Amino acid sequence: MTSQYSTVLPGDRVVARVRDAVLVVDAPAVGGPDEVAALTAALDTDDDITRAVAAISGPAFVVVQVTESTVRALIHGVAGTPVDQALTIAIFGSAAAAAPLHALRAEEGFVERVSPLPPGAVVTVTTGPPPPPGPVCGPTALHLLRGAVPGAGAVLWSDASLDAGADIDAATDVFPGDAPTNEEPTGVSPLFAATEHEVEVASDVPAAGPLVEGRRCAFGHLNAPFAAYCGRCGALVDRRAPLETGPRPPLGMLVADDGAAYVVEADMVIGRDPSAYVAQRGGRSFDGAGRLASVVLQDRTGALSRAHVEIRIDGWQLLAVDVGSANGTWMRPPAAAAPLRLPPGQPVPLTPGTELHLGGRILQVQDGASA
Repeated sequence: MTSQYSTVLPGDRVVARVRDAVLVVDAPAVGGPDEVAALTAALDTDDDITRAVAAISGPAFVVVQVTESTVRALIHGVAGTPVDQALTIAIFGSAAAAAPLHALRAEEGFVERVSPLPPGAVVTVTTGPPPPPGPVCGPTALHLLRGAVPGAGAVLWSDASLDAGADIDAATDVFPGDAPTNEEPTGVSPLFAATEHEVEVASDVPAAGPLVEGRRCAFGHLNAPFAAYCGRCGALVDRRAPLETGPRPPLGMLVADDGAAYVVEADMVIGRDPSAYVAQRGGRSFDGAGRLASVVLQDRTGALSRAHVEIRIDGWQLLAVDVGSANGTWMRPPAAAAPLRLPPGQPVPLTPGTELHLGGRILQVQDGASA
């Protein structure tokens, strides 16, 4: 897999890249357990990582190392984890594939698996059943080069993944009813021979967001009523379908210029120390119905205010509001040649790809499918 890319799926777990390894931990990105730091430290070595990683217990995790012809996975599962919430590693024939060739779910204990990797294949690590990888593969995708960010999983792909696998996809679009289970290994792949299982398409676990009206894609993800494509997996959304009410999912991510990413699932105020602003608002969102989160950015220029810009959620729409910053907030939509200054106190709609310039920092809005 030459020119390998690692794309982060939006969420609130831990996704990290250390040297040639991608790590996904089923632990909170903020205030997570000590094992997260221990795992990242264990990967930062020239020696073989297996023994050090296997000795770490705690939350479920998957470590993936991909070469041009193989994929190696170190997997630790936790007893009692529901099937639709377990970490799952999958191999897709290409970025265009609708279903994986093979999938392995993290079960109790530690295992190491190595498998051949077809040319142009895509490897995903997700919480629960893997969605099609195509929407997060391409020139506009966010690539994790190093460090740790919040996420729900990772997609490992290459330039060849965008063109390969058309013939394979036709044979794997739908899993047959008698697909092999854990008790009937196919022997096709050493990675999954012991524990290969049928992967079922399932709806997401209900999110903590407020109830909103929307339409679901074929994979059960709730989207805005006007959406043509799913913000989570990129599947088509039938806008003739009746509206449904459900918890609003995260509306994407804000990706900073240093690679840090912030999931947008509640109103948030951004600055070098927004704690006083949040306290003044009683920790509540602008409409009083939700919470107000704080995002602290470091800025060596000194141009970033303590509370600089607020990101609000109005239904399915993201809004940016300059909250009286000393040096202003500037916005550059994807097609704009230069940033435009936000009028203080006035909500301005945000679209995916928009850049926010505040102080000496830049944040980019990423939707769920491209983040």
